[in-house]
Amino acid sequence: MKRTHSVTRVEIGNESYCISSCLDADVTRDVIRCVDAQVRAVEGRYGNLSRSKIAVLAAMELAGELIQLRREREGLIQQTEDQIQRLNELVEQRLVLLPLLDEGVKLKASVIKSR
Repeated sequence: MKRTHSVTRVEIGNESYCISSCLDADVTRDVIRCVDAQVRAVEGRYGNLSRSKIAVLAAMELAGELIQLRREREGLIQQTEDQIQRLNELVEQRLVLLPLLDEGVKLKASVIKSR
């Protein structure tokens, strides 16, 4: 499937930009809102900095959030894999025990019949 690029004029931190994106329009709007909010937050804390420094600080904060989320995701993936492995072990144990249980039930039934 060929990706199409859409070009949109947006405002981030009171500056106008022409953005070209191959992302879905809703995703692009969400990205722009996120970046704009981060730039405005940094600007609110450090308004006396240059636009480029504000942009770099905003990018660093967003990158920090991204890295933290990736680490959390990796931890969740590892937990899930561990739980799946444990469930597989339990299933294998049950599969070994089922024939023994079936034999025990048959033996008990034959003892009851012989009485």
